[in-house]
Amino acid sequence: MTRAAALISRPLMSLCLVAVTGLPGFAQSSAQTVAVNFEPPRIEVEKICAASASDEELAAKWLGWDGKALPDTDPELIQRELRRLMDSDAIRWFDTIQKAHTLMSAVDPQFTTDKALLARAELLIAAGRLKELTNQRLVDQLMANENGGSPRLQNILADFLMNGTGIAVDKEKGLQLLVAAGYGGNADALLKIVALQEKGTQIPGWDVPPDIAITMAFGALVGKMDPMICDRVARIAREYMNGTIVTRDVSLAEKWFRFGADMGDGVSAWKVAEMHLRSEDLVKSNETLITYLTKAADAGLPYAQVALGRLYEQGALVGTKDIDHARALYNQAAQFGDRAGLLRNALFLQSEAKADPAYQAAYRDALEEFSKRKDAPAWIFIALGDFEIADKGRWGGESTAIAYYEKAEAMGEASATKRLTPIRFRYADTSKAFYEVIDEVIDTVHTGGEIDPMNGLKDAFSCRAPQAPQREEALYWGDISAATGTKTAEYTPEQLLDLIANPNPQDIARLQSQALYGRPTAIAQYMAVMQRSGASAEQMAFWESYSKRFAGITAARGRLENKFAEIGQNLSDPAIYLRTAVAEGDTTAEVDLAELLMKRDPAANAAATLAAIEPLAENGVGAAMRMLPSLDPARFPDMAAVYAKYAKVIEARGDFTAVVLALPFQTVATRREDYLHRATTATDCSFDEVRTIADALGQLGDHPAFTKWLEIAEFLSENDGWRLVQLGDLLRQYGDEADEPAQLAFYERGLADGNTTAIHRLLDVFSRAGAPKFDADRAADLYVALVERSAPQDIPRALARLSVAQKDIQVNAFARLDVPALYRAAADAGNPAGMREYGKLLQASATSADELAASTQWISKAAAAGDVQAMLVYSDSLAFGLGVPPSREDALAWLQKAADAGNADAAVKVRSLMLQPVASQ
Repeated sequence: MTRAAALISRPLMSLCLVAVTGLPGFAQSSAQTVAVNFEPPRIEVEKICAASASDEELAAKWLGWDGKALPDTDPELIQRELRRLMDSDAIRWFDTIQKAHTLMSAVDPQFTTDKALLARAELLIAAGRLKELTNQRLVDQLMANENGGSPRLQNILADFLMNGTGIAVDKEKGLQLLVAAGYGGNADALLKIVALQEKGTQIPGWDVPPDIAITMAFGALVGKMDPMICDRVARIAREYMNGTIVTRDVSLAEKWFRFGADMGDGVSAWKVAEMHLRSEDLVKSNETLITYLTKAADAGLPYAQVALGRLYEQGALVGTKDIDHARALYNQAAQFGDRAGLLRNALFLQSEAKADPAYQAAYRDALEEFSKRKDAPAWIFIALGDFEIADKGRWGGESTAIAYYEKAEAMGEASATKRLTPIRFRYADTSKAFYEVIDEVIDTVHTGGEIDPMNGLKDAFSCRAPQAPQREEALYWGDISAATGTKTAEYTPEQLLDLIANPNPQDIARLQSQALYGRPTAIAQYMAVMQRSGASAEQMAFWESYSKRFAGITAARGRLENKFAEIGQNLSDPAIYLRTAVAEGDTTAEVDLAELLMKRDPAANAAATLAAIEPLAENGVGAAMRMLPSLDPARFPDMAAVYAKYAKVIEARGDFTAVVLALPFQTVATRREDYLHRATTATDCSFDEVRTIADALGQLGDHPAFTKWLEIAEFLSENDGWRLVQLGDLLRQYGDEADEPAQLAFYERGLADGNTTAIHRLLDVFSRAGAPKFDADRAADLYVALVERSAPQDIPRALARLSVAQKDIQVNAFARLDVPALYRAAADAGNPAGMREYGKLLQASATSADELAASTQWISKAAAAGDVQAMLVYSDSLAFGLGVPPSREDALAWLQKAADAGNADAAVKVRSLMLQPVASQ
């Protein structure tokens, strides 16, 4: 009997579970593989397979091993775990595996000298320590037992000889050992022989047909029903799946994976689920997919738990959505640090935390656990940095947040650099340090093609640089920003109304583009233009829907509508927008709403406003802090009291306004510098914010710093008249005698820009008799300019000031003014004082009953509009019948209204008239 015949005559399996069709006639396929139909046994299976721990769980187990005694478990399972550690990272686990090998013979009598030598050799090879393998002559020692060794040892020695591993290459000898191992029934040897034959290699002494060899190999792999059977049958499934030796058969592969899965192998269960997920060369069955995906998840495979969790999270294939089950699965997947599990768990909690703050703590825990991995993505560290800032405050959490952001930045994450840039400006107190920060920003524009930083560059050179304002650089980047259309469009309500009345396609297109970028101010302005331009319902519906994609839109619309209300052009109540924004969770709108309500009715709204404002102050919102003296003067008589209450809050999390509020109270030089650096970092570099920094420094008496920030504010003023006047006022308040020329220069520039407040300031200088700069002619010119430049409703106030000026100034100015025409313009504009004065002029010059009636009509309009002086004049007209029928009752009624309004003369007249009837009696 030949050796092949002897091999064939052996029982294929003790359980008789092999089904092989047409063995003698099997032929090789065109792909040089062997078609063998080897199916799993049709038997009742039980969960007998030893479960495999996840990679992370396995690592945790052996990291905690004390090295003194091996775990109390099946030695074969211990060796399986050691092989997994070796396959994952032999260098990392070398000492652990080596120590375990030395203890193995104490728990496994079958761990012979040969097995120990072989284990040592395999470990050295896996760790790349081939020189030690050769020097220790381990392979030579194993070769001493080549004939009496096990088929497994012969198979491995065959590899060593054919590859020259630890011994000189001897392919002939290697093939002899491979054949011996094959005839010994070693599955690996049998499959290797077939693979070599398929490549055309002649195997001397081998006469077993390939199909028989494969059948015997698979039969050997099945072997007995022991806890390791799943590892072996998975090998069969992989051979059918890969199709490198046997002809690829996806259906058979799936059957073998299912066989292993039903015996408790989680990896095989995952393979079944994965095959049905991909549905390649296989009819997909959702029922099978869910069944085996659940088995894989129950077996503790993190990637299966993640996949199943996503199905429950979405409610797909599993029937109903189950967020709690999804979370439990994600939590299990992340338990031992599996990357996929940690990632999905973190993303899931991130999504849930946005909708429900109760998940915030769990989300942060997930981030921290993920950050322990060497391959944690950059966004994990950015999110942790953001948590530090949110929890401890902008300043209190800064140092820890920096460490997180720098980790992300080192990984090339641009958003980390964006977060670090404003922080770094705080410490850039030299030009060198400043340019180290700014060069990174410039690089994102030049090489990264980013547009948004352009405005930031203008701001940096305007107010953050140690030598700010660096005008040339700031103007350069400002021009670039404007040219690219990235500069934020900022229109006043008056400018928007002018744009509506005189549409400029370029300006409207620019505003629309910025609205499409999602900028809150631009969206609010563009929607205001559309509302006032008669846009269609479809257009408005689109923008109403589109605006909901971005945060801060509702509050921005409320603020803009409030500005329209100040000029009487609002279309709706701005408080409605602001209340909606607050309800949406936008705390920034609360201060705006509080200010609006207090402006409307301080007495009625004070208590509710205080209740809304105090929590904001506790969270470092400076605008809320500034409202406290007006809301609760008993507790907060001044800003010093506010600072005393909230000093610690400001130190940890104060926003820009809070930091500037605190600045005047920093008497220690180092603290003052620190708070100034904080303000420099936190400011948006707008004129208004820079002016408040200058004001705070003026309060501190730091004249050099005050002068620097005044210069920055002047650069940002853009020659706007009102802004220039504010700068002149700062110099008047905090400057010294040497600053008077600069103060006047600001007012003169404001005058040149047409600002009427500038004229009032200059009149204080030139119209006061005895003042050092008194100049009657200049004063008269200023009064004329004041009247001529005043809006119609403001003309009476300007003329009232002129009426109390020095006589020669009055004569000079009034000679150049058409006073009746000016009062008529004010009256037509609805100004009660204009109506009253115009009526008085007509009354004084009336030459007929009609003219007298006309004059009294203007006076009555002024009285009806609430002008107290007009009430007195109208009362006299009624008493004496000047232009109206005389009526003592009506005259007394108007006198009473004037008295009720607080006019002392009216009160005296009322008492006099009430006594007259008594005296006549």
